[in-house]
Amino acid sequence: MELYSILYEDEDILVANKLAPIPVQPEKTGDRSLQDMLREELAKRAQAVQANFATDKAAATGLEAAHRIDRRASGAVVFAKTHIALSTLEAAFRDKRVEKDYLACVERDPEPPSGRLEHRLAWDKRRNVVRVLKADSPQGKQAILEYRIAGRSERYCFVEVKLITGRHHQIRAQLAAIGCPIRGDLKYGARRSAPSGLIMLHARKLVLEQPRTRARLEIEAPFPAAETLWAAFGAGASSPDA
Repeated sequence: MELYSILYEDEDILVANKLAPIPVQPEKTGDRSLQDMLREELAKRAQAVQANFATDKAAATGLEAAHRIDRRASGAVVFAKTHIALSTLEAAFRDKRVEKDYLACVERDPEPPSGRLEHRLAWDKRRNVVRVLKADSPQGKQAILEYRIAGRSERYCFVEVKLITGRHHQIRAQLAAIGCPIRGDLKYGARRSAPSGLIMLHARKLVLEQPRTRARLEIEAPFPAAETLWAAFGAGASSPDA
């Protein structure tokens, strides 16, 4: 299984497509992370080009993820090569100046076919599971997303999701709360796991400003080949209006 690919890179940032159930950054399991792998790749490049070794080595060791996606999700992740780029990107995510679009393959059609979900989420860190509370609950953190049906296969529905807030397991928990668990996501009510080890939640597109030049970047991440059901969407699964 391919673990990642690089979608975009310049002297300040790198955008990778996470294609396997690996963590974005090191975690207590000790499993190799996407960040570790990218640092190793940059370091190997630096060794191969001795003239730029000092600069490239600094970029490799300083590479840091500006945000995360779930270990078992796939898709686009942005990394900063410098401290200035990291602080600029983190501020952009915090101020909701980064557009994040996801595609989820769910086990039944949401009703209505498009809408806005508002809940409050409480994260049980010990069990690593999120409880969905009512929008007016005094507990938890506010979670908002917008969705629409984008297509269907014979047994599943593809749903485009735009995050308004960014909470731990937000899309997984909120879709499950309306009876639409993501394919492969046993933790949130899916009927069975997926052979790839991934859940069918893909960070499909990021729109952001380059942290130094302010140029607009629109980056789309291809679906992981390990999950063949994505091909049904890519081949033009029936639209909700068909």
